[in-house]
Amino acid sequence: MTLSSLAKVPAGSRTLRLEEHPFFQGLNEEDTRALAATADVRQYESSAVIFDEGGESDALFLVLEGRVTFEKSVQSNNWRVISYAVVGDFFGEIGVLTGAPRALRASASGPALVAKLPRGELREFIRRTPGPVDHLLQSIVSHLHHTTRHYVDDMLQQEKMALVGNMVSSIIHDFKNPFTLISLGAQMITTLHPDPKTQKLCANMGKQIQRMVDMANEVSEFSRGVQSFKPSRVETRSLVLKFQELNEPYFQKEHVKIETNIESIMIEAEENKLLRVLQNLVGNAIDACDGMKDGLVRIEVRDRGEHCEFVIADNGMGIPEQIRNNLFDPFVTFGKTGGTGLGTAIVRSIVEAHKGRIRFETTTGKGTSFYIQLPKSQGPRV
Repeated sequence: MTLSSLAKVPAGSRTLRLEEHPFFQGLNEEDTRALAATADVRQYESSAVIFDEGGESDALFLVLEGRVTFEKSVQSNNWRVISYAVVGDFFGEIGVLTGAPRALRASASGPALVAKLPRGELREFIRRTPGPVDHLLQSIVSHLHHTTRHYVDDMLQQEKMALVGNMVSSIIHDFKNPFTLISLGAQMITTLHPDPKTQKLCANMGKQIQRMVDMANEVSEFSRGVQSFKPSRVETRSLVLKFQELNEPYFQKEHVKIETNIESIMIEAEENKLLRVLQNLVGNAIDACDGMKDGLVRIEVRDRGEHCEFVIADNGMGIPEQIRNNLFDPFVTFGKTGGTGLGTAIVRSIVEAHKGRIRFETTTGKGTSFYIQLPKSQGPRV
């Protein structure tokens, strides 16, 4: 390849040309061109695996655009995020130097452009030009430091989640009797007042009570690191219509208009879980339009062959830069007087339990769009 060869990348994102990468700092132009000529520059889609845990350490990777996530497999086929690499970083150096298999899985966190320097050519280049060795050793130390810090943060977070789980379990237990009495009261009212308006209001009371119980149970499950899943056949238009009925005040706000464009698609999913996803993302979108006179939120569902795509978009202020890189982590929030910071983390866990993917695009002052891809069929589940 030539130094000017780059795969297509999203407009407006920061992109390095290969020869501008800090790995080549201190090398003369001739050496840079010689090593760059061996590189394979590839565009990875969001969540695409660059290399897997236990794989052969066959190359060094340079991040030219986007971000790369490193994960370690844990029990029950789950993965735990260990660290990240961003534009200007490189990774895979330990295996290149020692020949050891990959200790982590590397995957694209959003669209990413990565250059691959083959191990054989790189080792031969290092023998002739020892300069890059300093960069490799510095990067190894940096990765070890970041991994240690991430481990400590993860342990503290697990303690927080355990406390949340205990608290929610206690709340569910304490609320059980009041919820039961409210439900019985609503049923009695329906027998005394059989008019359609009263019947509808009482039915909605029952649905809202069950909804609160389900939401509390989801937080409890999430705190334990599990996500129960009971799939059935769900039709997307009926799903969004039910969401609209349960959240009628959302659709009556004066400063925010909610538009829907829903294709009728049958998918295998758990309806209540998807309602929870819509509840969180649409609620956040409306909050993002707070203070605007012409706020707009769009809910779309599109057919994508074997998948369907949910889009929740707004024209609000955008996600603050301070939390964009870890938006889906627990307890992440910014500028809100209320909320736990668990909403988007639970959303991602629900989407992943459905074998789906979630990503977002945001621009300060222009708005945010969330894209959720869900398979129409879940297939066999372990």
